[in-house]
Amino acid sequence: MQIDRSAALGAGGAPGWARLAALALAAALALVGLAAAMVLAVGIVERFDAIALLLLLLWLGAMAQLVRRAASARPDWSLLAGIAALSLLIRWWSAQLTFDVALGADPMNYTNLATAVLEGRGLVTDDWQYGRDLRAYFPPLYPLALAGFWAVFGVSAYATLAMNTLIDAIAAWCIADAGRRLGRPAAGRVAAIAYFAWPAFALSAGIPQKESLTLLFVLLLLRGVATWLAEPPEGARRWRHGLWLGLWWGLLSLTQPSLALAPGAVALVLIWQRGFGPVLRLGLTALPTLIAVLLPWWIRNWMLFGAFVPFTTASGMMINSALVGLRVPFPPGLFELPEPERARIMGGLAREVIRDNPIGFLGEALRSLVYGFAYEESPLARYRHTTPAISAADHARLAPLLQGAWAALLASAAAGAWRRFRERSVDPVLLYALVLLLSIGLTNIWFEFGERHRLILTPFLLLIAAGFWLGKRQARGQEGAAR
Repeated sequence: MQIDRSAALGAGGAPGWARLAALALAAALALVGLAAAMVLAVGIVERFDAIALLLLLLWLGAMAQLVRRAASARPDWSLLAGIAALSLLIRWWSAQLTFDVALGADPMNYTNLATAVLEGRGLVTDDWQYGRDLRAYFPPLYPLALAGFWAVFGVSAYATLAMNTLIDAIAAWCIADAGRRLGRPAAGRVAAIAYFAWPAFALSAGIPQKESLTLLFVLLLLRGVATWLAEPPEGARRWRHGLWLGLWWGLLSLTQPSLALAPGAVALVLIWQRGFGPVLRLGLTALPTLIAVLLPWWIRNWMLFGAFVPFTTASGMMINSALVGLRVPFPPGLFELPEPERARIMGGLAREVIRDNPIGFLGEALRSLVYGFAYEESPLARYRHTTPAISAADHARLAPLLQGAWAALLASAAAGAWRRFRERSVDPVLLYALVLLLSIGLTNIWFEFGERHRLILTPFLLLIAAGFWLGKRQARGQEGAAR
């Protein structure tokens, strides 16, 4: 028998644990929002730039207008065109920042991997820190997609920009459609437009990076879950729901392996919404496509290394990176060994440090989490790693826009979660956001953690924030009508 507890999410109907979840999320977002606001304030005081402040106010004003017009039966095309133009301007700017520079860090490696595929050498790259001829150190899907796009449209910054922008546009459509299926069409539309115009995503569009593709698969999973939840019991039992979810889950795992367990966390909320039996059936029907997506990568790695490599050979190095100030130096001869053996050795050395100094490890992990959640500057970090690096003037103009948008989103989402707690109601998206937050925190302390690893929370927070502001505006309208 399938249980539907959607009605329990209405005003006054949420169980005690769900209200506590709303309170926990509100408190967490408020604390992080305070830290983000302090970072913004210090940045503005130390590096004041009138153009930067104007860009931030323009973006916030556009979002406020978007909320104000969201309830209208007819879309405000001039407003939508203005928001699209602002997003495209930032995206164009991101491509300009890659001209006449040498990329560094992950963008360099993804460029090298895609180039190697086009040259017929397969997925292989050299990294100054982690060794030469790396064949499974990086997840495969984004460089393969980039190589395919370049093969059709040519190798250029504008081709990269076009691919990442297309990915963001499809992801925005997923948000709008998921919002509609979850019974919040206006919030879905507002969140979708804000997502496409989100400064950090727009500024990342011109550079090779896997986060845009990661977010797309997360949102395809959200849309798939929303579709399944909207089905009556007979329709929900169809295999197609699980098969699609398994496909997106597998592709997500091959794009960002640290999120491979995240759908399982969301399943805990689904069990409450629909019951254990239907969710178990959904998971079992997802297995065929999940395994079908992962199997070629497993076979390829077995043929290369004679060992089972489920995702990448980076795990040992990443555990060591998670130690930050306690990192173990690379032992002599490490890079003469096969990739899986390097991961095993470095992982073992890092775990010894954790066993010997657990308090120090937890301190480093907590510091990484605080920085990763308080700052919104991953695109700028990538441009700081180019040679030559981004100019001080461009950095000063863009940093307040990214940080200000993040601080405003955290404050709005915290207010939305608090309102749900006060009203004794819970939005399922709020619960999804909380379990994903916990999943990220518990999983990524064992890997290198930065703000790009928590970007999957952004669309969920946008949905929560949009619902809050739309609800506030609706309440004001009702008060005005009562008078």
